[in-house]
Amino acid sequence: MNQDKFDEGYQRLTHEQLIHRRKKLTENNKVSFGTLLKNKFLSFFPIIYWLPQYRISEYLFNDVIAGITCGIMAVPQGMAYASLAGVEPVYGLYSSFFTPFFYLFFGTSRHCALGVFAVASMMVGNVMTNLISGENTLVSSIGNVTHSYKIYRSNVIPFDVTPMTIISALTFTVGIFQLLMATFRLTFVTTYMSDQMVAGYTAGSAFHVLISQLGKVFGIKTPRRSGFFMLPKMILDVILAIQKTNFLALGMSAVGLIFLFITREYFNPWFATVSRIPIPFELILVIVMTALSKTLDFESKFNVSIVKHIPQGIPPPEAPDFRLIPYIWIDALTLSIICYMFLISMAKLFAKKHRYKVDDNQELYALGFSSILSSMFPVYPAGGSLSRSSVCEMSGAKSQLYVIFTSSLLLIVILWLGPLLEPLPMCILACIVIVSLKGLFMQFKQLPRLWRVSKYDFIIWAVSCGATVLSDPSVGLLASFTIILLSVLLREQWPKARRLYTTREMDTFKDGSLYGSLSPIGNGVVILKFESPLHFANCGRFRKKINEIIEDENFITVTVEKQPESILDENLTSIIMQPIGVDRRLIIVDCSAFSYIDTMGAEAMCESRKLALEANINLVYADIPEQVLEILRLKDFTDFLPPNALYPTIRAALKDAGIDRL
Repeated sequence: MNQDKFDEGYQRLTHEQLIHRRKKLTENNKVSFGTLLKNKFLSFFPIIYWLPQYRISEYLFNDVIAGITCGIMAVPQGMAYASLAGVEPVYGLYSSFFTPFFYLFFGTSRHCALGVFAVASMMVGNVMTNLISGENTLVSSIGNVTHSYKIYRSNVIPFDVTPMTIISALTFTVGIFQLLMATFRLTFVTTYMSDQMVAGYTAGSAFHVLISQLGKVFGIKTPRRSGFFMLPKMILDVILAIQKTNFLALGMSAVGLIFLFITREYFNPWFATVSRIPIPFELILVIVMTALSKTLDFESKFNVSIVKHIPQGIPPPEAPDFRLIPYIWIDALTLSIICYMFLISMAKLFAKKHRYKVDDNQELYALGFSSILSSMFPVYPAGGSLSRSSVCEMSGAKSQLYVIFTSSLLLIVILWLGPLLEPLPMCILACIVIVSLKGLFMQFKQLPRLWRVSKYDFIIWAVSCGATVLSDPSVGLLASFTIILLSVLLREQWPKARRLYTTREMDTFKDGSLYGSLSPIGNGVVILKFESPLHFANCGRFRKKINEIIEDENFITVTVEKQPESILDENLTSIIMQPIGVDRRLIIVDCSAFSYIDTMGAEAMCESRKLALEANINLVYADIPEQVLEILRLKDFTDFLPPNALYPTIRAALKDAGIDRL
């Protein structure tokens, strides 16, 4: 029974019937334009759907606990990551306050904690390094009041800029890119960000973050670097300046690192068995060191670098400086992808664990809207924070409403408590950043497993990490994308082509090189499976594999070792399979892996059959997916692939050739 008879017997719908069915289905589901517009508008605000269903008695306590816990963590982390971004610590607090608050209205994830994180902060720091070449402090006195302010220089931008204007414009541009990607539904781009690529990239970025904090740890000043080989340059800067080490800063750093490591690795895991609310050791360290610095006057007496000025209150909203966009759009594009990548990867992880859905495209809209609205204030691009999101999930958050309590705590710090943290030594913030990198460095443990499972994945991980280490994170991301796309092309271009063997009853067909108890059909018959879609990149390999079979005069002359079931003597001589009598040689191509074909792929199928017929060989195609079958049924190919060349199954093709059993 060939494919035509199979279709007739099972009443396959014609192309016209399928079009009529789809048209009728569309008409039944048709809604008015007004309703469609209303639904589209409301879809931008998921809070409209979930907030009325909020169960106060069941959810509120959990959200309060999760919100306060995340808020406590956000204070020291926001300040620490801001220093990594090359801006004043208060901007980290602003970024962790505004962006999550706006995300509350647009997001679909219940557990992702938006805010500043290490990789994005470091990339913002590189932007600052590239655009600001220096600064001068001016002091003016009016009466008994002295004012000091800074003037920034740029060798790139011809007008006056400040860190505040740069980060606001950067955040706005990031939001625009994210909205454009959402509008054109470009979320598929993140499907190319395999776990191995992300792990390699973030591990490479962790080296940059670590080395950038060494200057604060040793209490020395080092220049900011960017571009290729920036990491070796940063290491050299630290080595050259290490003789100027501030030993008090180094001692505090050692105490801070040991304290955070012990509490994180040993105390918190034990405490988690007692309470789901972790002890905020980072905040405890910040408070203690701030008090010591204030009491002993670390800055003036021991020349220890401190946070200094933290303004009270929220600055008034101000439109970003759009003139900066031409100077930052490339960095903004990279940041828009990175921030979304961190957000959606964690959102999917928590959604799978707690069995709810997140909308990939809506998350991109949510991040874009949040970035644009936040850019009216001095904030820099934010994404999903791994550590705070994990704490939020472990604290039992039930909805995004926990953000209200996180934002409330941050608001208290911004409005009233911020100045109390001004004496905090910068080396303590560096300790918080360094300890948070442990999870990124632990990704190196994946390498032995990747080597065993997939050499391609191992190479992707290693190249992504190496390229990021040897360049800056933006170039590293581009190199990571390049290697991941190249790996896809290589896998598609050189797929496996397997010869299938079967049982005596012909009830299964598998790779004969992997199963010792399966047998070939016999001399004169080959079943070949090409394990890939057939397209322009690999159709040459497909023709080559067919030609190899055609040029083999004996087709299959393999002696197959097969023992009778009743005899278990391991010295038994091999049984030679007898050739099956066929009028001419037969090649059956298993097309089940052809998820799609293009024009060159279809032409390769036609050319291969024509070449086989010239050699007195019958080449037929079996188990063809519907999408491919529709293409092969076009008039362009039916002259070369008649009904007796297409079969619904391998067994149907064998039966039509007179082969029922071995």
